[in-house]
Amino acid sequence: MPAAITVLHVQGRDPRAVEAALDAVFAAEERPRVLRLEGTYAAVLARLTDPDLSAAYRYLILRPHDTSPWTPILELGNRTEGLDVELSRRLDGAAVFTAFVYGDVVSGYRLTRAAALVDSYLSDPTAITEEREAVADETDPDASDLDAARGHPERFADLLPSGTAPDDFARVVLRPGWWEERDAGSAPATSTAAAASTGDNESEEEEEIVDEVDRMRCIGLALELWAPDDYPLARDPEDIPNAVAGPAVVLAYS
Repeated sequence: MPAAITVLHVQGRDPRAVEAALDAVFAAEERPRVLRLEGTYAAVLARLTDPDLSAAYRYLILRPHDTSPWTPILELGNRTEGLDVELSRRLDGAAVFTAFVYGDVVSGYRLTRAAALVDSYLSDPTAITEEREAVADETDPDASDLDAARGHPERFADLLPSGTAPDDFARVVLRPGWWEERDAGSAPATSTAAAASTGDNESEEEEEIVDEVDRMRCIGLALELWAPDDYPLARDPEDIPNAVAGPAVVLAYS
């Protein structure tokens, strides 16, 4: 499993518009583009992930699935804080939904619209620091931080497919694990990794662990970010078949 998977999804904009927006964002930061390549998914991915490529920021843009309005962007280099906000700003306020998972520790999402953060979610808000490193800290965040990380799907009910209620999405996908334990009044484990390392009652602990990669996949499925019955992007990029991904464009910036 990779250390992290981050996929941004831009609603209602084609890959060319997304590419132009990325170029504009990095040009404003005075970070020149050092690579643009278009071709089959596996071929361009291999070039983008080449360790000899001198580029800190690397992105792979996929075509939207035939049934989806979302253009996916795989973030394969350094994380860029606020990139979703800047993309939304340069794409006339388009919705940008970012889904991510960090190893087996935590998953989550961010939604921006009209160049502003609308909602965010962390499956375990105690599991990572601002630098996204796993920690074993028993200290509970304060109430305001917790509320911000809880996820409020009612804020984007219009993005959910017909028949999917925000409360059901939260109950089935977002709450299991840390949030469910906290709401029940029990002391949540600080992280999935910490729970997995506990030797006592091992079989019981294993039953309580939520697969964070699967949670990311369920988030993608719930919003139909790829297709109504599939979300293949919650996996190591090298494991995504060419036939699924289709043609792609890679961009890299210094």
